[in-house]
Amino acid sequence: MTSQKGSPIDDVQELFFTQRLDHFDPQNHETYQQRYFYSNRYANIVQPSRTLTFLCVGGEGPGFTKSVLVDSVHCTGDMIALAHKLFHDYQINVHMYALEHRYYGESYPDFGDQSPVETQNLKYLSSRQALEDLAHFVQTMQAQESKESETTPTWISFGGSYPGYMAGNARLKHPQLIFAAVSNSVPLDLEVDFPGYNERVGWDLMYTKIGGSQECFDIVKNGHREAVALLDQNRTYLANLFHICDPETALDTIENQHLFLGDGLIQIFVQGNDPSCQEELCNIERLCSYMIENKETNPDKSNLDILVDVAKAQRGDDDDDDDDGGCLSIDFQELLIQLAQPVVEDGGWRSWLWQTCTEVGFYQTCIHETCPFATYFHTVDQDLTICQVAYNITNVYENVQATRDYYGGLDITSGSLVLSVNGDVDPWSVLGLHESPKYSLPVAMVAGASHHFWTHEVLDTDSTEVQQVREYIYLTVISWLDIDQESIEHEQIQQE
Repeated sequence: MTSQKGSPIDDVQELFFTQRLDHFDPQNHETYQQRYFYSNRYANIVQPSRTLTFLCVGGEGPGFTKSVLVDSVHCTGDMIALAHKLFHDYQINVHMYALEHRYYGESYPDFGDQSPVETQNLKYLSSRQALEDLAHFVQTMQAQESKESETTPTWISFGGSYPGYMAGNARLKHPQLIFAAVSNSVPLDLEVDFPGYNERVGWDLMYTKIGGSQECFDIVKNGHREAVALLDQNRTYLANLFHICDPETALDTIENQHLFLGDGLIQIFVQGNDPSCQEELCNIERLCSYMIENKETNPDKSNLDILVDVAKAQRGDDDDDDDDGGCLSIDFQELLIQLAQPVVEDGGWRSWLWQTCTEVGFYQTCIHETCPFATYFHTVDQDLTICQVAYNITNVYENVQATRDYYGGLDITSGSLVLSVNGDVDPWSVLGLHESPKYSLPVAMVAGASHHFWTHEVLDTDSTEVQQVREYIYLTVISWLDIDQESIEHEQIQQE
């Protein structure tokens, strides 16, 4: 996708928009600057058949850059590709925006000498405030576009994961502003204690379509069981196996044992599983093949030995130098101290952690045998402790229930024109919408696909299922807009 100005990124503008700090307090007149991006790459036809506006909704994580409207994981395969199609195939102008979420990237409020992520300053961070940001932004831009073109533009929102949650709710809560939404990989069914995430990780290790197998799952699960047994026999030896800092004492406390074993001794990239990746151990198929071949080649090795080999390879350690990569710090108390620091980081971690404690939960526990890690070594108490120490929040369950009540959870039947798409490899799909509640709320499940993989860059290596769901997204939005008939009539007029 190249712009008509040369480099694809040349037509993307980085801009700022004045937002109210608190949309729900009429007495509060404070504002902040919210960053957004705009491109008219597909909006320069002099006499278009129609004009649309697409909005890529921001969320947690690193801030946006200009690339968000060129090629990024956020909105490329669905929004930008559809804009390209409508522009070239239907002579439709499509204005493209990307709106950064408050308290991420460059969209932090200014509290003078205080950090914006001090606990008392985080009270303005919520999905509800962010939705009102979005509504005010759309209203303002609509008025501007209407003045310029003398028509009211049609807005469609796009997003994946939490941004997909926001994109869908933008349509559900503000249907007068957002005509339709494409909501990808959205965990609508909010839970505080979310064991289903790691249960799906276990399922993925057995999923033959992506290279998993029962043998692969068994190696991981039994390797963790062997590690648990070593806690009583020789925990210093276990710590040394995984290159843990201060091995003589690191695993003496229950909290550190849970921190080490509850989320896995190795990295398993299910959320970003890419079947076409070429790096060692970069997806389920390569990980499982490595472990199974290792076991077959070295029958005397235990399952734990194989996990040690995987962990070492993932750290990038050289066989001849045990000090490569530095040691792994396992210190729950130190972690609590770090999380309580009001420091703004590129990834927006303290902002998102606040939102989990005040709104959404999503704590990925390991409490069932179908979890491939050490069962009962990550319980929700660990996460509730983090909320209490980091923000003095003790009512997480009540907070999450209030969010469910406000948005409706899986019950979105009062709305319409929201397309929900999930991938069955994605652990977040466990909390997603699996069946269409009515015709105007379609649902799609993509076999073999990870977390909104179809919104990534369009590649020749994409699976047939990913290609098909993109076409389904395009056709669904086109049908909602009645574009086919309009474009035919426009072409007839042009020919006359």
